[in-house]
Amino acid sequence: NSNESKLSYIDLFCGAGGMSTGFESSGFTCLLGIDNNKHAIKTFDHNHNDALGLYGGIREISTEAIKRVIKDRKISLICGGPPCQGFSTVGTNNPKDKRNHLFLEFVRIVRDLSPDFVVLENVTGLLSNKNNDTLFSIINLFTELGYNIDVKVLSAHYYGVPEKRRRTIFIGNKLGVDNEFP
Repeated sequence: NSNESKLSYIDLFCGAGGMSTGFESSGFTCLLGIDNNKHAIKTFDHNHNDALGLYGGIREISTEAIKRVIKDRKISLICGGPPCQGFSTVGTNNPKDKRNHLFLEFVRIVRDLSPDFVVLENVTGLLSNKNNDTLFSIINLFTELGYNIDVKVLSAHYYGVPEKRRRTIFIGNKLGVDNEFP
């Protein structure tokens, strides 16, 4: 099976699977996508045949449930874009928005599965001064788990995506190597 030699990953807050499409085109194999939007999961399932799209809230999905899906396969990477409305530069921009803490669920799953790499995507507003506490919390939580973590703003239109979409990207690894941004 050619999938056995590929690096496997899980996409949390996967939506319709845009980030997964990028990783798959880079040679990774998606095993699982999780999202609480049933229409997005239907699209994810349609576009990612080798992966299972799991519909549900991340807080209610246990690590044991994830392990039942991935079986004994090694997870090389966990990626995702936790909801970020409270950090957005448009809209309410409320740092106390409950959805801001969904990144802790991302951290929980990373802690439990210990992938070599993590990639987290968020809005650029996360880098504004008023969100410094959250930014440093994210970096510190991954550092405590043994990840060398870096953060940078990237713009999708520089990578062939037909829209100007700037996002804060966190890349981390447990391999002791530098994180390289494209």
